[in-house]
Amino acid sequence: MRDVDVRDAKALTAHLKVLGGVASLLDVVADVGTVKWLLQLAETNADLTAFHVRRVLAHLDDEGKGET
Repeated sequence: MRDVDVRDAKALTAHLKVLGGVASLLDVVADVGTVKWLLQLAETNADLTAFHVRRVLAHLDDEGKGET
């Protein structure tokens, strides 16, 4: 049960950091539409990065299987 609590605390911390980042964006950009667009751009970049990481890991895994 303790592991679940640690994961919940880490998730909450991450959410609070995101909210703090959004608040900082709103200090600079008063337009909520622009903030929303920036967050969507960040999400798209994260998705693309995750896609390429999976490709590299699959490639490395394939190379490792070929050596055995």
